[in-house]
Amino acid sequence: MTDHDAIRRLLADYCFGTDTGDTERWLGCFTDDIIWDGGAFGRFEGKEQARAYHRQAGDAMLNFRHINSNPLIDVDGDRASVDSYVQVYDQSGPTSTLIFSGFYRDTLAQQGGQWLIRTRDLIADSALLVATAEPVTQTA
Repeated sequence: MTDHDAIRRLLADYCFGTDTGDTERWLGCFTDDIIWDGGAFGRFEGKEQARAYHRQAGDAMLNFRHINSNPLIDVDGDRASVDSYVQVYDQSGPTSTLIFSGFYRDTLAQQGGQWLIRTRDLIADSALLVATAEPVTQTA
């Protein structure tokens, strides 16, 4: 498996671990010193805080589907960076509802021949729109 394939698999494992409530599978995606910053969704550092974060969500996670797409992967030895889209759908009603859209910005480390997420920042599309909006001025 190429590095790019292994990284795409890692991103999928994260989503499946999240949405199936499989805390150990989800934790297996991280380095021991993980720093995860989800903005309004919270922040944690290290696997013990990660474990508590995932478990507190309980069965509610089973209603969600995290869709990770279009990864831009840059590998540099045993380090990599990845920017990718993420959309989260709520499956609890009669139809799927998009509840979040944004980006993951990740740094990865290869440890023991396995790629792992070292840092993950979640950036909402709405935050990008606010940050890049320029005032509109009218001219006569």
